[in-house]
Amino acid sequence: MNVDPRSGWVLRLAALVLAATAPGSPILADSVIMKNGMTFRTVGPPDKDGTLVFLWDGLKKTVIRDSKIERVVPDNTLRTGEKFQLVQPLIVHAGIMPKEVISVEAGPWNEKGRRQFRYAGSKSNRPIAMEQAINEIGPYLVRYRGVDGFWHGELAVSQVPRPVMMSLLHRVEQKNQDERERVVRYLMGAGWYPEAREELDRLIKEFPASDLSERAASARTFIVQAEATQRRAEVDVRRRAQQPEAASALLKTFTDKEIGTEIQVEVRDVMRRDDDQRAADAEVDNDLRKLELKLSPKVHGEWKARIAEVHKALDEAPDAVRGRLAAWRKARSGAAISDDAQLALAMSGYVVGHEAAVSELEAADALWKARDLIATYLGDGEDASREEILAQLNDVAWPGGETGVPGYRQLELASLIVPLLPPTLPKGEAEGDKGRIHNVVEAADSEPTEYYVKLPPEYHPLRSYPALVVLHSGRGPQSALEQWEAEAARRGYILIAPGYNVAGQSPEYRYSASEHAAVELALRDARKRYAIDSDRIFLAGQLQGGNMAWDFGLGHPDLFAGLVVVSGFPAKYVPRYLSQHERLPLICVLGDLAPASNEVVFANYVKPMILKTWDVTYMEFHHRGLEEFPEEIPTFFDWMDRRRRDPVPKAFDAVSARTCDDRRYGMVIRGFAEGRTTAPEAAEVLGQNLRPATLKMKTSSISNLVDLQLDGITQVDIWLSPKLVDFKRKLEIRINRGRKSFYKGQPMLELKPMLEDLRVRGDRQQIYWFKIAAG
Repeated sequence: MNVDPRSGWVLRLAALVLAATAPGSPILADSVIMKNGMTFRTVGPPDKDGTLVFLWDGLKKTVIRDSKIERVVPDNTLRTGEKFQLVQPLIVHAGIMPKEVISVEAGPWNEKGRRQFRYAGSKSNRPIAMEQAINEIGPYLVRYRGVDGFWHGELAVSQVPRPVMMSLLHRVEQKNQDERERVVRYLMGAGWYPEAREELDRLIKEFPASDLSERAASARTFIVQAEATQRRAEVDVRRRAQQPEAASALLKTFTDKEIGTEIQVEVRDVMRRDDDQRAADAEVDNDLRKLELKLSPKVHGEWKARIAEVHKALDEAPDAVRGRLAAWRKARSGAAISDDAQLALAMSGYVVGHEAAVSELEAADALWKARDLIATYLGDGEDASREEILAQLNDVAWPGGETGVPGYRQLELASLIVPLLPPTLPKGEAEGDKGRIHNVVEAADSEPTEYYVKLPPEYHPLRSYPALVVLHSGRGPQSALEQWEAEAARRGYILIAPGYNVAGQSPEYRYSASEHAAVELALRDARKRYAIDSDRIFLAGQLQGGNMAWDFGLGHPDLFAGLVVVSGFPAKYVPRYLSQHERLPLICVLGDLAPASNEVVFANYVKPMILKTWDVTYMEFHHRGLEEFPEEIPTFFDWMDRRRRDPVPKAFDAVSARTCDDRRYGMVIRGFAEGRTTAPEAAEVLGQNLRPATLKMKTSSISNLVDLQLDGITQVDIWLSPKLVDFKRKLEIRINRGRKSFYKGQPMLELKPMLEDLRVRGDRQQIYWFKIAAG
């Protein structure tokens, strides 16, 4: 029997599963599928207010723009499933929920479904403490009430430990077969298949004389296949996370004979393709060894160490390097080609990519020399030695045809080499058996910066990984790691947790330049030590960290592909910087008991951005205050997985009212006009007294023009990328629409500006070739 757990299994197993809605009732729920691939489930049809769409899933409302929706599919999942009412004696039976909750402390749930809870309201001089108890269990959420104080709340089932849930479910009458079957149905609906199988086995054993056997067989079939479907989905997650060993291990677990034919065939096909790919990678490695044996002693001696590096890469991370060897593989399968030419194609492709591979050994040797010199330059801290390296790079016989522009070919090939380099600085020190890495960045003009890193399973420096910078809620960087590291590891993200507080001061975020420097220095350092894809770096923060995430993200929008703000408020600079969200995606999460959540944060700030069709999503939880909402972390990763930064936009607008917010996509502000920047301690709460400087940039590929409009800016460094302008042609730069061009001519191209910028920032996806200062 082949049962798909995603397609209405309640009807297929009607003998065992009871529908939660009345027969013949209309479908009252939907799955809202977004154009970016995300899915939101609702307990009723989406509500609309003009172009705004409100989605309610029983715990929270999500607000999106209608134009972001791909389609709406009827789906009654959230309205079906077993529910259990629990008897929890109450001391206080009635009351009024608080209007505002500014802090929450919740203890762990015990085996009786109770916990200690304390909250503080904005108008209360002291925290209010109570005991809370779960009084209803549903397949997706639990409801709870205050025992000795008044409170109504809902919580995702995932936030109650499974042992606690099982303890509560075992409170049903154990000799009542119907109630015991309901427990099995509940576990099946919740997706807790190992527990469902165990309960089913107990049920069969304790009720041998009943008519259970046939229904139990159907239930067991469902459980086996649903669990297999769950594991199959996890295989895809691990593959996307670049964890081939974990994916392979999961694929070997589909051995149960009751697993459906469709999944069995699909798994065998995947395993066969993986085996074929491993065989192909082994063949590439073997062919390179055969080629190595054909080389003359002189050539082999010169290339032995380099070839060994390629062998090592093919053995450890073939998925990361096989594409670089495509030019050699293609040439090898075609017309006759010499052994030396084959070696040149393979080895040059390894350092610059297959499209720029060369077939002359001298040219390939030059590329390897250039690669090693660039790597040394980027990792070196001494000015004198870097100057010597630059001289050696200029002496390299860079391969390639003439472009008519001196220095162009050097920069073009260097720009291909840099993204393929392994990290240029060593990893930090591992912290015991936790697998965390502790780094300290020493900067000449700031306090030492401390940050922690958690690398995903099967990390390899030749692969390229997304990264998430998490700002702690005031309890230190390790507390942030603890919340985010499990899902980050599963998804293949590098996790970076900076310590941004100043020693001896309160954990409250102060909007200061030193706090910004701590995060920016940590990120720059991490990009040099770990294989981070700079176009997939995200920023997230909760509570105080949410305040900082919103402020830092908008102050440095060119660093991130997206911003997650949890229980953070738009204060001081943020209200004046909101226009930066046109290019910086945002997901904002609050509880409806948080002060001014709906009437201020949503109505005044978030709603207008959603109406402009910017990539902004708002989530508001029912009967929740200022909290960290750890249950939504998987949703945040779903959201992040679908976004990438545009590193070199053709046009953008920027604002800045603080000296540390000085960089936007290569435009670096070196001087502000008087009165256009305001210190954090002088900035009003909602930024009413700020007069931000503005910078607008647009380009024309037809005339090779960069047009800047500056207001409140006296000096600016202009860094230009080959993705923005054509350096083979004369370049024109205009400022404030003057009649005369600020710059017009053929740029002088040199390696030093590009390499210095890379050495400082470590951003290998945002590479600039030319800098000119204005003002």
